[in-house]
Amino acid sequence: MKKSILTSIMIPRLILLSLVLSMIFIPDLFASNTNNKGVIKNQFTFPRWKSLHKLNTEALKSDSHRAWFDIYINTLAKKAYIQKWHLFPVGSIVVKPLYPDPKRSETSKLTIMIKMEKGYDTDNSDWWYGVYDETGMEGWHQGKIKSCIKCHTYGKETDYMFSESVMESINEKER
Repeated sequence: MKKSILTSIMIPRLILLSLVLSMIFIPDLFASNTNNKGVIKNQFTFPRWKSLHKLNTEALKSDSHRAWFDIYINTLAKKAYIQKWHLFPVGSIVVKPLYPDPKRSETSKLTIMIKMEKGYDTDNSDWWYGVYDETGMEGWHQGKIKSCIKCHTYGKETDYMFSESVMESINEKER
């Protein structure tokens, strides 16, 4: 009897929580597990990455990527950047389009990080990594990408992020 009462209370709460979370994340990414033939495809797609908040005004140089890049973030990550939190909240999304030159003449690819729920990859602060085409629709690599993890481990003290100079240059009116 107690179990059925508890279940009848918890299930509606879980459904409501799922609906609220989907409303928060829908503008930023879509789950896309299969194509129209039922073949497993990308875990996520990012068709609206350009609508995210852009942190920098000038292209930044990345020696490790041998490219120039911008940083786009969703609302959760923006709050963490602005308030200089040591840990980013679950659901934070960081998209870095990579360019071959500082003029941003073309986008060669997107590198993406999503802060997943605790337990996804506890040894590496639960970050999911993705490498996508410039549309954000086709993922070439995704998940626990060893090369991404290896490099981002150097930023362990700042939750695997390197953009302190960007954080310092955020426009004062954003705060």
